[in-house]
Amino acid sequence: MTNPPFSLFREYVAQLMEYNKKFVIVGHQNAISYKETFKLIKENKMWLGYGFKGGAAHFINRHYEDYATANDRVEGMIRVSGVVWFTNLNISKRHEELILYKKYTSKEYPKYDNYNAINISKTKDIPMDYEGVMGVPITFIDKYNPEQFELIGSDYEVREGLLPEIINPIWNGKIDRGYMDGKRMYARLLVKNKKVIK
Repeated sequence: MTNPPFSLFREYVAQLMEYNKKFVIVGHQNAISYKETFKLIKENKMWLGYGFKGGAAHFINRHYEDYATANDRVEGMIRVSGVVWFTNLNISKRHEELILYKKYTSKEYPKYDNYNAINISKTKDIPMDYEGVMGVPITFIDKYNPEQFELIGSDYEVREGLLPEIINPIWNGKIDRGYMDGKRMYARLLVKNKKVIK
């Protein structure tokens, strides 16, 4: 188990992989977008485990007097938001299908300015009938089922030119995080639905 601020998360995961260990560890959800972590998720070597209530966890706090205020405050502990379990243990959650109910329309799902994918603001809004590439928030990984979705890449890989087949370079060759209407988007993962319903 790792502890906040998770500064050695990359090194710790690399060590676990090097020694081929089974694990359940705590980390921040932003680690999903680290290139090293994302590569392992993409290769189905690591995934998210069951979450924390409210997306926050409590850790023993011996050094800080400044406690975060929250309804679930615990004396002597600090509350940290955005923490998740990472694991390589096969759990049933990983095989649960995400129920999709929306239909694709170009008005509701606009394309990015700088690559050929539609933007999905919330995981629950993924259309059931879209066959192309979709940019989803990193929180999608909590619902990711490799039997239902193909995890193609991340906007980091687009920026680095590692996914040239999906780039539509209309921004003078500048490749960056997804842009829509000239505005930079939050980090996105690129996925395709393997079980498109017509």
